[in-house]
Amino acid sequence: MAEEPLGTVPVVAEQSQPEAKSALPVPVLAGGIFLLVVFGAIFWVVRRPQIPPPPPPSAESLAYLPQITISEFHLSSADNMVGSVIIYLDGRVTHGGDKTVRRLRVRLFFYDTLNQVNLREERDIVGINSAPLAAGETRDFQLRFNRPPSSWNVQPPQFQLVSLDIE
Repeated sequence: MAEEPLGTVPVVAEQSQPEAKSALPVPVLAGGIFLLVVFGAIFWVVRRPQIPPPPPPSAESLAYLPQITISEFHLSSADNMVGSVIIYLDGRVTHGGDKTVRRLRVRLFFYDTLNQVNLREERDIVGINSAPLAAGETRDFQLRFNRPPSSWNVQPPQFQLVSLDIE
């Protein structure tokens, strides 16, 4: 055996440890997480409580309806940044009665050039998030519609009462 001189330390070659590889590659994990998020969002949308439709107009509301006048329609349009057309329907609601209107929801019927309904929408003119319409008050309103049908006859829609809450 050969003796090593004093003061020297024997050098031992270090063996490199093989790196531990994960069982799944990063893109597979990222894809799995993405799918979980998508399925979670779908589940949340499907399972969330639906907003109940407003109750049908009561006999009292239908009798009070002649006190409400919707008039002075004006249509305008604008292009948004993504290139689609937004239609604005401006009008005026006048309350000629002696009660307070808390909510006024209407169904709008848009017609095509053959006078057939091609779009039906429900909108609040006086809504839950807006101030009530006091007795004798007149107020302007604006309704917005994205992507009107190409066959629309470009005339103001017809209105039908859906809900009228009065006090």
